[in-house]
Parts: sequence; structure tokens; C-alpha cells
Amino acid sequence: MGDTLEILLALQDVDFKIDQGKKKIAKKEEEIAAINKQLENLKINLEEKKRYFEKARLKLAQEELELQEVEEKLKTTKNKLYSGEISSPKELSQWERTVEKLEENKNSLENIVIASLESTEELHGEIQRKTQSYLQQEESLSLLLTQLQEELTGEERSVLENKKERERIIASLPQEVLSIYEELRRKFPNPVVRLNGETCEGCNLTVPLAVVRAVRKKEELVRCPNCGRFLHRK
Repeated sequence: MGDTLEILLALQDVDFKIDQGKKKIAKKEEEIAAINKQLENLKINLEEKKRYFEKARLKLAQEELELQEVEEKLKTTKNKLYSGEISSPKELSQWERTVEKLEENKNSLENIVIASLESTEELHGEIQRKTQSYLQQEESLSLLLTQLQEELTGEERSVLENKKERERIIASLPQEVLSIYEELRRKFPNPVVRLNGETCEGCNLTVPLAVVRAVRKKEELVRCPNCGRFLHRK
């Protein structure tokens, strides 16, 4: 039974490698997903800034057009006021008040346009900085993404090779022994453990002396009477 025990140890070793490989694959996939999400968020943030800038630019254009209309109206009104065509004091007073209101409106719109222009220029500068930052981060993250993809491919290849090795190993095991092993693996990550003196290193419980002697003889497969794991000695 010594050969069978060695095969079980080899099987356990390859199963451990497969499990570790799967964990690494899961971790790599999480890292890749996180980077893709980060890239997506960076792009979304930049696009939002661009949309906000476009709205601000359109608002500024509308305000400038409104200011231009007021300036033209003010010019026309002043030309009328100072043309000499108005002789009535009452009518003259009305035109003067109209000019005053237009002047006030013009000053107010000028202040609005200046504020909007400053805000738009600030947004434009921010977009330029964010675009530059996005391109730099995209390049850096893309390189990391490529590296992770390569590592992921390597891990997947390794797991596949270990699975093939597992198939080769289990072909050498009696079906009954394999069934017990697979049942134990559903409970424990280590179906085959070392017997340390009289203690099973799987459950850390003491086993009877008869079990200790049987393990030492290596004439048959011996299982821990407490946890059911296969026992071996180095």
C-alpha cells in the first residue's frame, strides 16, 4: 500500500496547486475588473466635465448674444435720443429713462459675461489637465492591465496542466480509494496528513497504538479513527 499512499500524496499536492491556482485566477480577475472599472470611472468623469464645459460655453454664447442685442438697442436708442427729432420734454424724458435702463441692463450683462467667461476658461483649463491626467493614467493602467492579463493566462495554463496531471494520477488509484479521497476533500483541504507520534496532524487528536503500528508498517492504508483522514509518516 506504500505506492498507493505515495499516489495519494501526489494527488493531494496537485490538488493543492490547482486550488491555489484558482485562487490566484480569482484574484487576478478581481484586479483586472477593478482596473477596468477605474478606467471607466476616469473616462466618465472626463466626459462629464466636457459636457459641463459645453453647457457653460453655450450659456456664455447666449449671454454674449444677449449683450450684443442690448448694446445694439442702446446704440439705436441713443441715436434716436440725440438725433434732435424728439422735441417733447415728456417724450424726451421717457427716452432718457429707456437709455438708463438699457445702460443698467448692459452693465449687468457685462458682469455676467465676464463671470461666465472666467468660469468657462477655468473649466477649459481643468479639462486640459484632466485630459492629460487621464491619458497618463490610462497608459499606466493599460500596461498594468496587460501584465495582469498575461499573468492570468499563465495561471490558467498552469491550472490546466495540473488538471491533466491530476487525471494521470487518479488513473493509478483504485476507484474505492479515490472515492474516499474525494469524499474527504469535500470536508478537508488535506485528506492525507502526517501522524506525529500518536497525534493526527489533521484533527490534532491522539490515535490508538494499533493505528500507530499499522501506519509504521505501511502494509495498508490507514485512516484516522477520529477524522477519517489517511495517515502517513515521513
